[in-house]
Amino acid sequence: MSAPPTVLEVLVSTQAGGGPQHVLTLALGLRARGWRPIVAGPRDGALFERFRAAGLEIVEARTDRLEPLTLLRLAALIRRRGVDLVHSHGKGAGVHARLAARLTGRPAVHTLHGIHYERYPRPLAAAYLALERRLSAWTRIVVNVSRAQEREGLALGLFAANQSRVILNGVDVARLGAHALDRWDARAELGLDQSAPVVGCAARFDAVKQLDVLLRAAAAIRPAPTLALLGRGPEEVRLRALAAELGLGGRVRFAGEVPEAAHRFSAFDVFATPSRKEGLPLAVIEAMALGVPVVASDIPAHREALGEASLGLVPGTVEGFTSGLQRVLADDALRSRLGAENRTRARSEFDARDMLAAVEGVYKEALAL
Repeated sequence: MSAPPTVLEVLVSTQAGGGPQHVLTLALGLRARGWRPIVAGPRDGALFERFRAAGLEIVEARTDRLEPLTLLRLAALIRRRGVDLVHSHGKGAGVHARLAARLTGRPAVHTLHGIHYERYPRPLAAAYLALERRLSAWTRIVVNVSRAQEREGLALGLFAANQSRVILNGVDVARLGAHALDRWDARAELGLDQSAPVVGCAARFDAVKQLDVLLRAAAAIRPAPTLALLGRGPEEVRLRALAAELGLGGRVRFAGEVPEAAHRFSAFDVFATPSRKEGLPLAVIEAMALGVPVVASDIPAHREALGEASLGLVPGTVEGFTSGLQRVLADDALRSRLGAENRTRARSEFDARDMLAAVEGVYKEALAL
């Protein structure tokens, strides 16, 4: 292949969040390594324009809903632009992109950014798992973002062991540090009191994130911290109503969708995440890389990110987060220790350079280069 290989990266959303941010880092890194990335996804969030501002080609595609027209347009794009490899991220993108790759005879790579189906009605859950198994038969390589996720996927029969490659999410530590705001500016930008203790979280407002646990814990903590929630999603109306019901008033800041939210994480005394389930959460790794103490629900993905013995792991309950946050907020030395441990671990285990080298290896394997 004389020209640099062209890779189509297909997203399910361009809202500010871990998956789209991961693809932005991936596409920029691939371009720097001589590949030609094209990104396709819905124009449903601020990151759509962020891709363009970074000089990346992005094509609008309604991969967030099942539409035959989207499949046909992706197939036409693949043929027209001479795409060599199709890499999909997320459920809807995985359906459209892998079918388009099959139609056009291109190899497909798919990244599972978490396996979420438990809250579906039983027939829908069974249908989703069956579809994922069928699509995996047309997928050259399945990328899992954590070892825990790979174990779950293998147990569910979603892919074969010889298809799977574990590539941990990585962050560009140097770029993140260079663009991070200092504490004062980050708080000013988010509209936070400069002197109040602040617990922060950046996440899609989805039921699996259990942000209601964080609201209830914040209401129970004394002295009362400010809670900053960065993001949006289907749970927002319910969360705002709950905040009012709990009498949190001005103690909760709903900051909305914040592109490259990690640049504001220095505003937080603690980053907190009570998720019920994750793949490998990018926001947690970004907070770690910046030396922010993290209090997280004790689930496999968080153990993989923070380390099995981390004092930041707590039960994913209101009581667990109330106790854990109180302990960390009240102890300056503990916050300093957790922040230093997090920074060291993120920079040694979750560097974007390692992730990019591994993804490039997968692409070469899929293309038999």
